[in-house]
This record gives sequence, C-alpha cells and structure tokens, in this order.
Amino acid sequence: MHNEREEQDNMRTISARAQQFHRDHPVCDMLGLNLNHPRFVLDDTDLTRRMDDHFRGDFPKFHEWGMNLVVAKGGVTLLTDEYRALWNQQPERPTNRDGESLFLSLAVPNATQVLLAELDRFLLNVERSPDSVHLVRTAADLDRAREAGKISLLMAANRADWFGDSPGVLRQFARLGLRMITIGQATRELGWDPSNEVRSGGRLTELGVRLIAEMNQCGILIDLAHSNDPCALDVIDLSTMPVVDTHSAPRALYPGENSAIPDEVMRAMSKQGGMLGISPPISRPPGEAPYDAIDPDEMAKTLKQVHYAVDVMGIEAVGIGTHFSTAIMPALTDALLDDGFSEADTAAIMGGNFLRVLRQVLPEAEMRA
Repeated sequence: MHNEREEQDNMRTISARAQQFHRDHPVCDMLGLNLNHPRFVLDDTDLTRRMDDHFRGDFPKFHEWGMNLVVAKGGVTLLTDEYRALWNQQPERPTNRDGESLFLSLAVPNATQVLLAELDRFLLNVERSPDSVHLVRTAADLDRAREAGKISLLMAANRADWFGDSPGVLRQFARLGLRMITIGQATRELGWDPSNEVRSGGRLTELGVRLIAEMNQCGILIDLAHSNDPCALDVIDLSTMPVVDTHSAPRALYPGENSAIPDEVMRAMSKQGGMLGISPPISRPPGEAPYDAIDPDEMAKTLKQVHYAVDVMGIEAVGIGTHFSTAIMPALTDALLDDGFSEADTAAIMGGNFLRVLRQVLPEAEMRA
C-alpha cells in the first residue's frame, strides 16, 4: 500500500499525488464556506485574498487545494448572544462599499434581510474574481467553470424562515442564484424542525409539501442535514429530484446521536439517487489557526464512516462535506488511496458523485426575472 504519511501529516505541504489527483479529477466539498461566520460577517473577510492566519477557505486557497467545486452557505443564525458580543467589540463600522458593515445596527427586522445581506457580500467577492471563480446557476456551468480553470461555487442557505410561506420569495432567491437549502434547520410550520414533534409530529405539513415541489421546480437541491427521521423520509418520498445530506455521519457508528443519519434514511436516499456527505470528525485547530497535522485516529474514524456508508448505500452515493474545513481535502484524498480505494472510487467519493446529483437537479437554463 502506498504511504505518504509524512506529507499527509504536514498539512502545510500537499503531496504530489494529491495535487495530481485533484488536477485529474473534480474534487467537491459539499459544505466548504460559511457565509454567516463572524469572521466573514463582522470582519468583512476578502475572499479574493489569501489569508494565512486561519484554516478557513478563500478563493486562492481553494485553488491551492485543487478544488473544483465548493458549497458556500449563508443562514440566519446570526443574532445570538455570541454574535451580539462580537458586534459590540467592533470599534468602528466602515461605511465604504469595500469594507461596509453587513448591517448598520442590530435592529435587523427580518430573516430575509439577514440572508440577502450575507449573499450580497458573498456575490461582491465573486464579482471581484471573474477569472478565478464561477457562480453555478445551471448544470452547464459545471463544465464551463472546469474548462476555464475556475472554481465552481454553489450558493446555499440554511433554514426556511427567510422565505416563510411564500413560494414567490423562494423563486426570487432562485433567480439570485441560490441552488441549495438545508431544510433540517427550518421553521416548525413547515414540519422540518428536528425538534418538532408537537406541531406536526415531525412530518411535513401541507406547506412543506408545496415548497418541496417548488424547490424541485426551481432547480434547488434539497439538503436533509439535521432533519428528523420521519421528515427526511417524507421529503425523499415526495421529491421528484435526488436529495442529499451534505454533512452527517452514520448513526450506527454513533448511537444516541440524533443528528447522525440512520440506515433507513441512508438506504432510501441512495435508492432515490441521492447521496450522503460524510463530515470528517477531524478536530479544528485551536483559535482557527491553520492545520499543521491531522490526528491519525481521527482520520481512521473518517475512513470508518466512509466504509460504512459505502456498504449501506453503494460507492455511488457517498461524498464529503467537511463542514467548513476544506483544507483537509488533499489529506483525505491521500487517506482514501492509502486505505485501498481505487482511483475511480476515490474520484467518485471526492467529487464525482456530488456532480452527478447536481447535473440532475440544477436547471438547464437560468430563471428569468
């Protein structure tokens, strides 16, 4: 078995094998960029510049890591006590466009405004990098970006309180370029909240059923991460398109962990053409410092999850969602190859499977305003 342990352990150095593999095969992170992280929201992080003081991704790093596609996800989980404390620590709030505050105060009237502000900031970064990145709106964009040597960025969002009960608002976000929604953290009225066992018995409401159909129609990929089990099975049954869980772990390996996914849902998802993104249980560096090394035991646990998911779902239904730690992707490529996965199977897990699903779900043409 080929072993590049020295290169793998030194995270500042990407092995020659991983570099070549990422050139030869499209590599995708199903959850790579956090648009509601305080670093992005409060500090107005410039994604077009390489930042070496933390492990989180930016456009130059994504190129260095050999990424083909990265999911960038915003959300409305901002106005917490932690966020307010961080906000109050900001001595100044620049007003020029290049460094403007996301909000001028904490009096944010609604969730829609929060998400729009995050996506606007993200799109400003995309617009400043036309030669580096490409916002994916259609299935054809996947090929255009790769042929041009650009990174594909898939714009996504958490929850559903930002579109409420309005299919029209959902369609407007689709016109903006939103192409994935993690519904498991959605409002209870839709029946998607993982803690919702009272109002709808943990299953989809009539409104939820209608909006699932609207997402299918708009070409928005449905992400089941954090969904409760009955709701996930409902969505899989109702959706006319494949659905995914972008970042989870097999519950059989983590008994009692409700956020992990059970075999029943895994099998139903793969039968429908969907897939699971394994979220590697690899610890982040203290203080968000860059990775220096990966604990071999944590990488072994990651491989165990991959093997289990492949056994339950098939090789064609497993991918990787790092939960905003894209830096580990080259090391994971090496680990899969070292563990005995063939080049073809490693390519499927590291990106090919996710691209297959996207080609089925994304619209053929952009929605017109």
